[in-house]
Amino acid sequence: MSANLAGDDPLTGAPLTGEGELVRVARDGAVALLTLARPQAANALDAEISDALLAAIRSVRDAGDVRAMVLTGAGSAFSGGGDVATIRAMRDDPAVRAAILGTHAELFWEMTRLPFPSVAAVNGPAVGAAVTVALLCDLVVMADDAFFSDPRVSLGLLDGAGGLLLWPLLTSLSAAREYLLLGDRVTAAEAHRLGLANRVVATPDVLTEAMGLAQRLVRLPGPAVREIRRLLNIPVEQAAAALADSSKAEYDLFDTPEHHALVERLADRLAARTRTQDTGS
Repeated sequence: MSANLAGDDPLTGAPLTGEGELVRVARDGAVALLTLARPQAANALDAEISDALLAAIRSVRDAGDVRAMVLTGAGSAFSGGGDVATIRAMRDDPAVRAAILGTHAELFWEMTRLPFPSVAAVNGPAVGAAVTVALLCDLVVMADDAFFSDPRVSLGLLDGAGGLLLWPLLTSLSAAREYLLLGDRVTAAEAHRLGLANRVVATPDVLTEAMGLAQRLVRLPGPAVREIRRLLNIPVEQAAAALADSSKAEYDLFDTPEHHALVERLADRLAARTRTQDTGS
């Protein structure tokens, strides 16, 4: 069972229903599998896919017979985070900015308060906001060639959706400072060492491992699993008292001249790379 998927159901190999949906939902008994399905754009968390993910999570939460959830990405990436078009839209339009940041805050609360456990199957790079989405899952399985990266500081931004709260709880304050202040990549092996990932496996085995963990959770007594999960998340909920402050800080940073200059510099680099690829030079 490979997590490098395009248009097929990762559980059965059959074409997925709901073609064109940005987040696809498959079921294996009491396990719901959510797949970010915008592989041509590395499953970038723009406004549409963020809204679709929030709606999908609420849908499986309300289904009544789901007892575990797995979250993965189609193609070779878990999610590339925010793309340049989305970042520019958030910079230029305060309403778009507020809407996306609001959705990400709701994702934080929905995933923290799910009535069942969740497992992230990180099949490839998880960048920016996608790191936070993965870390909101109770268990994290990473491909050995995957990585976490939150480089938003290099664009004059920060993670206002909960990552600044989660990292010190999962690793240490020292590690959180290093990776979030410098924006360096965290390899899968380093993520495991730091406590950001529970398992690291070969890429083709990521989804198999994640689904296996989810099925194990389903077979355990539901009330005990729910209570253990609720109690373990008390420090997360306590830390989330600063979530509104984080969101406001990110909102405000979009208006700084440093961010405006840096995002245009990034856009120029990406455009130059595309031109080089198009000419084959």
